[in-house]
Amino acid sequence: MIKTKIGRAKGLTAIELLIIISIVALVVAFAAPMIKTMSSNSEFEQAIEITEASVEQARWTARFYQTEVLLHLENGENQKQHSITLSVPQMQKDLVLNEVKEEFPLPIGIQLVSDDTIIRFDPAGQVELPAHILVSSNQAEYKSRQLVVR
Repeated sequence: MIKTKIGRAKGLTAIELLIIISIVALVVAFAAPMIKTMSSNSEFEQAIEITEASVEQARWTARFYQTEVLLHLENGENQKQHSITLSVPQMQKDLVLNEVKEEFPLPIGIQLVSDDTIIRFDPAGQVELPAHILVSSNQAEYKSRQLVVR
């Protein structure tokens, strides 16, 4: 410690250090749950965006190639991770929109529930009957949003 002209030492005392550490601990204790909630919200919103983009890609592909397109809603291992696959049966080729292991996996804990596991788009990009897809999250707080494909 350095002594000043008056003779008093400069620096932090143990009590001041304990007060600073307790203030930091309180801030962290209140911030941690909010960060976790924000993270689960962003994963849920990402799953919604992937699902909507997959439907639009299937519609666009059907119109562009003037052919029937199938959108498969698939369950992963142990139903932990779901995927959405686009296929063009008449062209004998499969285009994977959301490769579960590589590009756009739906976050773990996000579930896709639908009355149909296959949604069929005609060459005009329309579906014969509206399909309902329920995107739900079973993370800290349960959330769900229903998407209607018309």
